[in-house]
Parts: sequence; structure tokens; C-alpha cells
Amino acid sequence: MPRSTPPPISFRAAAMIAEGKRAQSRVAESLRESEHLFRTLTEKSVAGIYVVQDGRFRFVNANAATYAGYSAEELIGRKSDFMVHPEDREAVKENARAMLRGERASPHEFRIVTKHGGTRWILETVASITLDGRPAILGNSMDISEEKRTQEQLRESETWYRTLFETTGAATMILEEDTTISLVNREFVHRFGWTRQETENRKSWTEFVVPEDVERMKEYHRLRRIDPAGPPKNYEFRFLHKSGEARNVYLTVDLIPGTRKSIASMVDITDLRKADEALRVRGSELENKTRELEELNAALRVLLKRREEDRNELEEKVLTNVRKLVLPYVEKLKKGRLDPVARTSVLILESNLRDIIAPFSSKLSALHMNLTPRELQVAGLIKEGRSTKEIAEFLNVTPSAVNICRHRIRHKLGLNNRKINLQTYLSQLP
Repeated sequence: MPRSTPPPISFRAAAMIAEGKRAQSRVAESLRESEHLFRTLTEKSVAGIYVVQDGRFRFVNANAATYAGYSAEELIGRKSDFMVHPEDREAVKENARAMLRGERASPHEFRIVTKHGGTRWILETVASITLDGRPAILGNSMDISEEKRTQEQLRESETWYRTLFETTGAATMILEEDTTISLVNREFVHRFGWTRQETENRKSWTEFVVPEDVERMKEYHRLRRIDPAGPPKNYEFRFLHKSGEARNVYLTVDLIPGTRKSIASMVDITDLRKADEALRVRGSELENKTRELEELNAALRVLLKRREEDRNELEEKVLTNVRKLVLPYVEKLKKGRLDPVARTSVLILESNLRDIIAPFSSKLSALHMNLTPRELQVAGLIKEGRSTKEIAEFLNVTPSAVNICRHRIRHKLGLNNRKINLQTYLSQLP
């Protein structure tokens, strides 16, 4: 049977086939260009870009791999959530689902665990795409670890300064350029009775200053913004307590660097000022008392001087009267006929009278206060040169008693170990 030959193709059909081939070529070229563009964009992008399909990485660019510590080849084919921090996995799934459903537009943050066990913070958005005719997820992410670290440092700094602001022992305010109080600490509330709700962003600090001090402080406030070093940074003024009482306050104030705001710290010195005033009054009283005492002392000195003059005058009269009126009669008795006892009595009388006019007895008793009256009596007789027998007869005691008294006198006068005659020693006394 003869072979049949194919029917000839028409010119129109041939043209259509050729056009179809050219279109396919254009599509293929377009796909190649699109793929090249996609790879260029993904590889050159500063963001981490990846495609997840069936829960595994189908594509990962260099950035997404690098900030996790892996190569792109190490991630392809692995489960997309293996790097997500265990504590963040559920939140990541929920946020991703909400974003794919169109219920969330903002990126979400989470942590990943790097190849070497470190932790990095990621900011991610996801979108639905089709890859090889099947649904897939396009992820776009950025490593925000440094930003998070900076934020944490800022939070720590803010917490530190807030703690310092609140726990300082001074009542402290933050003041705006227009004199508005923008912030107060709890010591301010405790010290002056005004609450935060009553003061912060509601009142000017000028409302708390007594009228007499306002203009001076307003001028300091104005000049401080022209030349921060010009006005004083420390001074006193009177602050109005919520009760209406004016409190004495010591202020330290300065501009916050880089701003037009002031920070002012106040210490209540009312009690100190009251104490100073009390001391001043007391000092004045003491000064007056001192002056009065000095005047009194001057008067006493005059009186004592007069008393001394009177005493000397009296002593002089006594001495003169004894010498002129008494001793002459004693001398007459001594010249008369007397028995031994009477003579001894006269001699003792004369000795005692001379002791009155010559301060032997008083000097002796002043120098030796430990001598008894009997020992002073015996010492006076010894000084006159009387013997032990004479002294015993006059005092109506035994000679041994007189000797014992002699021994005690020597001991009290410090003469026991000294070779000195007792009469001689006593005679040398004034």
C-alpha cells in the first residue's frame, strides 16, 4: 500500500506557529529577566528576603542568612520556624496569619536564635505569593538588634534618671521656659503639700513664690536663658506651702543641657532659720546677761576692796589697843612676885596676846590645817621656849602626853626625818 503524504500546511498556519514560537521566546526571556531582576533585588537588598513554601525555606537571600549566622544553602529546605526563639513562636504564627489575612498591616518583632546560640531581634512582614503554581509566603525582614539595644539603653537611662529624680532628698521641679512646672518629684509633694495633678503642666512656679521674692526670681529666670553662667545658681527665697505658710527654701537651679528647661532642687531650711533666730535672740540675751554680770563683778570688786580696807583698819585698831592697853599691864605683872604657876600663866597670857597681834597662830593654822587645837596650843608654848614640864603643868596633862603631842606636830610639819629643833622651826614662822 503506498505511503500517504501529509497535507500541505497553509501559509497562514505556518505564520501562526512561527508567531507562537516567538511569543514563547518572549515569555521565556521575560521570565528570565524577571528572575534576574528578582535575584538582583533580593541579593542587593539591605533587608532579609525569603520564600517559604510548605513550611520550609525555598529561597533565602544573603542578608537573611547572614544575620542568623548561616549560609543561604544551610537554610534551604529547613523548617522556617526553627530559628524563632521558643518563647516567641506562637506570637510569630499568630501575627503572620493575621498579616496574610489582611488583618494586620504593621510589621511584628520577634527574636531568633543564631547558629552560635546568640539572640537577635527581627522585624518582619509577610505576604502571600504563588510559586510554581502553588501558594507560598514571601518574607521581608530586618535585623533590629542594635535598635532594640539602643532602646533598652534609653529605657535604662530613663529609669535611672527617673529613680534619681524621685529618690533625691530635695524637692525637685522641671521648669519650662514659660515658667510652667512640667514635672515634680514625690519629695516636692511630701514637703509642700501640692499634688502632681495640681501642679504638673497646670501652674507656673511664680504662683508658689511670696510676692516680695517673685520679681527677683523672674529676672534670674530670664537672664539664665541669655547667659546660663550669669545669674546665681544658689539662693534663698520663700515658698508657699499649700496651707498658705511661707517656708524658707534654699534653691539650686540650672539649665538642662541642650534645652531651655530648668531643673530646680529645693531644701526646706525653715527650721534652720528659726533656730538661727532663736540663737540670735539667745545670744543677745546672753550678751545682756554678760554685761550685767560684768557690772555686778565690778560692784563686788569695789565692795571686796572696801571690806579689805575695813578689815585692815579693824586689825590695826585691835593691834594698837592690845599693844597700848593690855601688854603694859602684863609687863607689870611679870615684874611682881608670882609663884611659878602664876608666872607660867602670865607668860602664856602674854604669848597668846602676842599671837593676836602677830599672826603666828593664823599663819600656822593656814599652812597646817591638819593641826588640832591642842597641837596648835602646844606649838605656841614651844615657840615661846617653854619646857615639856612647864607645858604639862599649864595644860594640866602629863609630860608624856606633851611629848606625844610634840611627836605629832613634827610629823605633821614634815620634820621627823630632819635634824632641826622644833622651837627653832616654829620661831622662824611668820
